[in-house]
Amino acid sequence: MRCFLSVEVPEEIKSEIIKVGKEFNFIGKHVERENLHLTLKFFGDIKEKNLGELREKLRKIKFNGFLARMEGIGIFPSEMMMRVLWAGVEPRDKMKELYEVIERSLGNKPERFESHITIARIKSIKDKKKFLEKMKSINFCSSEFEVKGFVLKKSTLTPIGPIYEDIERFGLN
Repeated sequence: MRCFLSVEVPEEIKSEIIKVGKEFNFIGKHVERENLHLTLKFFGDIKEKNLGELREKLRKIKFNGFLARMEGIGIFPSEMMMRVLWAGVEPRDKMKELYEVIERSLGNKPERFESHITIARIKSIKDKKKFLEKMKSINFCSSEFEVKGFVLKKSTLTPIGPIYEDIERFGLN
């Protein structure tokens, strides 16, 4: 089963993200409201027999909850090849620290991590210059929200888009 770990964002933050996303003109697909989240770790396919061990390790994680906010707009992988429009999450250092604690608890070496929420997947942009100007002109900063935990989710790919299901929620201290 295809799985990932995510931090949930409140509905009012999702509304702000959707509003910002509508400012941009491109060919592609906006992430559906119900699928907006911050990915902490993408696992890919996990065998059912390994799921119990993974859940047990995640239950043992100790980390304090904290306040976060959406701040800034960016693109992946670069201005030359725009494929993903995203909203940044602050404090970046706290999100990265949570990611690193998770990785180490799973016996992994932490890799590069950029705290963000994907707004849209871009296929093409007619006017890249105008798109970048719009991106740089938006001073996106949301109200704060509390990061109280993270969620292990199952992702089922369908022709109309992914369907996410919660497997287990893990609270922070």
